[in-house]
Amino acid sequence: MKIGVLFAGQGAQKPGMGRSLCESVPAAREIFDTAEKILPGITQLCFEGPQEKLNETIWTQPCVYTVDCACWAAFSTLGVRPAVGAGFSLGEYAALYAASVFSFETGLKLVKRRAEFMQEAAELHPGSMAAVLGLEAREVEEIVDLIRGQGVLAPVNYNCPGQTVVAGDVAEMDSLISYARDHRLKVTPLATSGAFHSERMQEAAARTGEVIRSETFSEPDFVLYANQTGLPYETDAMKDTLEKQTSSPVLFEQILRGMLADGCDLFVELGPGRTLAGFLRRIDRKASVYNLNDYASLEQLAQVLQAGGNNA
Repeated sequence: MKIGVLFAGQGAQKPGMGRSLCESVPAAREIFDTAEKILPGITQLCFEGPQEKLNETIWTQPCVYTVDCACWAAFSTLGVRPAVGAGFSLGEYAALYAASVFSFETGLKLVKRRAEFMQEAAELHPGSMAAVLGLEAREVEEIVDLIRGQGVLAPVNYNCPGQTVVAGDVAEMDSLISYARDHRLKVTPLATSGAFHSERMQEAAARTGEVIRSETFSEPDFVLYANQTGLPYETDAMKDTLEKQTSSPVLFEQILRGMLADGCDLFVELGPGRTLAGFLRRIDRKASVYNLNDYASLEQLAQVLQAGGNNA
């Protein structure tokens, strides 16, 4: 059995995330205890909200990272190791921690600083993001080229067939929404506070890179795919690649196709929500994919692994 792990990103946050694992799995509780020493109040925010605060980028990212890592700690108690892994945007930091590239504490420091830099960039350059549904990525690129004015507007998340996320300045995004309404296209605004993964995040990426370069990275102990390239990380370029990720498109469809081509026959999404499992099933309806985000799902996954990994 070849296992691939997928770590959730920003947007999946909700009150209650991680609570049952913290209460039932000592390894997960240890993650929360460590996070609490660094960011007092983070555990209560994960467990109780409010949602409005969880949606603030400076809190969303440390909270989701912590829950992702707690889910990984719970997964690790099952006695299996993945062959490959990836995380969606913020989730890439949890994937790097899981692959022993850096410690949980280092990852939380990087995520916290990244979130601060991204929030500052978003306040300096107000913008938003929206998912364009039902069109191929090439069609979305053509629409963006057609309607883009003097500001920033670009496809930034290539999620799966029929779903591409666009980010841009407020006026440019208003033009996209208007165009979609006039042409009866389905566009869903996302609950984000800025034009993430666009060129508006270049300063945030550079500042994050300064922090990244101050840390020591180890070689990953399983194959990790990078958002910025859509390919497995090159060890010598890890820090540069991670820096560029913040202001570059997320090539997640390419990553999932690569993991399938690598022979993954069981996928586990770690962290809140089921978004990444949905992407995978849009690519391969028969993909065997499970979510691990609470104690009940941990028990279910344990049974699946004992049975040899039957289809979900």
